[in-house]
Amino acid sequence: MASPSLAVSAATYRNRYYAWAFYDWANSAVVTLVIAAVFPVFFNQVIAKDTPDAASLFAYIGAAALLLSIIAAPVIGTLGDITGQRKRLLIATTTGGSLAVCALFTTQMGTIAWAALLFILIQISLNMSFTLYDSLLSHVAREDDRDRLSTTGYALGYIGGGLHLLVCVILGLASSELATRAALLSAGVWWFVFALPLFIAVPEPPASHIKGESVDPFSATFKRLKDTLQHISRYRQLLLMLAAFWLYSDGIGTIIGLSTTYGSQQLRLNSTTLVGALLLTQFVAFPYALMFGRIASPSSRYRDLFVAFILWTVITFPIMGFFIARNEFGGVMEQLATLGSGEYLSYSPVQTLTLVAINQVVGLLLCWFIGRRLVTGIAAALTTKRAILLGIGVYIVIAVWAFLINTPGEFWLLAWLVATVQGGTQALSRSLFSTMTPASKSGEFFGFYSLTDKFGSIFGLLLFGLIGQITQNLRISILSVIVFFVAGGLMLMRVDEKKGHLAAVADEVAS
Repeated sequence: MASPSLAVSAATYRNRYYAWAFYDWANSAVVTLVIAAVFPVFFNQVIAKDTPDAASLFAYIGAAALLLSIIAAPVIGTLGDITGQRKRLLIATTTGGSLAVCALFTTQMGTIAWAALLFILIQISLNMSFTLYDSLLSHVAREDDRDRLSTTGYALGYIGGGLHLLVCVILGLASSELATRAALLSAGVWWFVFALPLFIAVPEPPASHIKGESVDPFSATFKRLKDTLQHISRYRQLLLMLAAFWLYSDGIGTIIGLSTTYGSQQLRLNSTTLVGALLLTQFVAFPYALMFGRIASPSSRYRDLFVAFILWTVITFPIMGFFIARNEFGGVMEQLATLGSGEYLSYSPVQTLTLVAINQVVGLLLCWFIGRRLVTGIAAALTTKRAILLGIGVYIVIAVWAFLINTPGEFWLLAWLVATVQGGTQALSRSLFSTMTPASKSGEFFGFYSLTDKFGSIFGLLLFGLIGQITQNLRISILSVIVFFVAGGLMLMRVDEKKGHLAAVADEVAS
């Protein structure tokens, strides 16, 4: 059943549509700078500089934050459903989280406890905000628009995070401790300021109070969670979706979270190459996330073109990487084994990226005139679920290729390939899940979705670390991630999204 908030004029709908999507742009600065790229390094090299095993300490802090987020996500989501305050709670978590990010400016050498507290608060606030934000999707987008809106949000998130990081680098992010702290401060401001469109334009969805429930919102919240856990078998397809998502998102999270570790430890790449690859991923993910939103839509005009172009990229990039690594392009890339270190240095990353640009232009032209006609049948058969399966298949290629690479050029190509599916796969997963979720219980169910995402990440990290410790070879660790993609893909194939949607509609009517 559609949310009453969707019965609006085209102009109002469009304003709400983009205001919602822009929240991904808002939080991306924190995800990129605080969670992924800068603060972990700042903690290890500055805040805990003289502390033994600083990296392990930060890992424990991150694990504590993750555990608390797992507990908080379903509670905050259900509370939002019952009280009808999803947006108000989102405003509260965003405000509190952005203030905590800004407070990172006060951290310096020795402020370990203070930095740990702030990081935990940021992680909890960020993850609670994700739950509330995702729960608004079914109240903002019409059913046939959810794939497109979800991928638009992810696309804006990547470009926003990339732009913020690029600006910080240009302004001297790594030049001094003060510059780094100022960059962290700016991430907090960015999060709050760019969240304002959602706060202003998106209405508060109605509460979902069930007859006989306690009027005390906190009592009702925990009772609702208990009832859902007891009767969750009614949502069999949604359960299968959660199980599949838990598995393949575990693989995605491991690749995202440990790519810099793999690059620095196994391939011995320098920080410039790693940051460059991160920036590359942010910007490349933008158009490809939009493409994934289109290939899952039967009404998309260029559906066959986008499918052909994605397949072109997946097939040609590993081949191009193979030849680049062996200097088959007339000296464009040369490998230098630095004495005693085994480090590989690139003579011309600009020329390598020029080859990539040529590949993409040639590929687009070939796909426009020839390729799109060859994949018409494949494109017509793609549903949201099958588009996700396509993304999972590409991730399997990525894991195998990562096992084989040796050079910076290959790493950059691999980063590009990750970007082709990273945003689209996650966005379509969010969209597919929303179609099997009763709108009145969207916060509650997206709380479990967030729990699944965060809880799953633990196992990928553990497997990666365990395999690496046993074999002393991170190549085998990265290859082992395939098990999550294969298992998740097989589980997803069992999901009947139509039955799941009908169950959600029936639940909505009954309530």
